[in-house]
Amino acid sequence: MAKTVSNEKLLETLLVYGNAEKAARALNITRNAIYKRLQDETFRAQYTTAQSAVINAVALELTTVISDAVGALHSVVTDDVASDNARISASNALLTHCNRYVETASILRRLDALEAANKTNENINER
Repeated sequence: MAKTVSNEKLLETLLVYGNAEKAARALNITRNAIYKRLQDETFRAQYTTAQSAVINAVALELTTVISDAVGALHSVVTDDVASDNARISASNALLTHCNRYVETASILRRLDALEAANKTNENINER
């Protein structure tokens, strides 16, 4: 007899294990059972919402860590007692990470614009 797993338990397990294969093993069900459930629009929406919540929580936590790291690098850069090599290395790290941040922010803005344009096109095509 096939094992039935609640949506809540499946969502939790997918979030903890990160993929259908590992979640299936943990729940002792088949991957196909998970993939079938993911085809349900309501379940898929719940999963997407839960994933977004986890990602947002992690991003918020990382913001604090990043702020501390930038502060530490800035302290080295502005420390007159630090060696030139240490100050140059810290400066390089700051510039490299700032550049990545700017590039990522730019890509995200462009992606948001593309998604908005795509949604507009979908709405027009539905009429």
